[in-house]
Amino acid sequence: MHIETLGQYQLVLSAMQSIQNGGWTAYASVRSLAAAAGDDADILPYQRIGNDTLFASEAAAIAGARSVALEVIAPGMRTQ
Repeated sequence: MHIETLGQYQLVLSAMQSIQNGGWTAYASVRSLAAAAGDDADILPYQRIGNDTLFASEAAAIAGARSVALEVIAPGMRTQ
């Protein structure tokens, strides 16, 4: 699991390897660190990213999850 803080957002990124074919699935969540106590801080609840998407490696899955999370907080933002 990879946790990253970008400004007022916390990204939680992870990957899980499939037993059937060895591919990797990506998971992500985005939380607002600026949310008031008692407010729902989840901007993107923890979930699988791309239901049918399998990645060749754990690193590729994490990168895919990060790309989706960044798109949620900054639509149109380009990732490297």
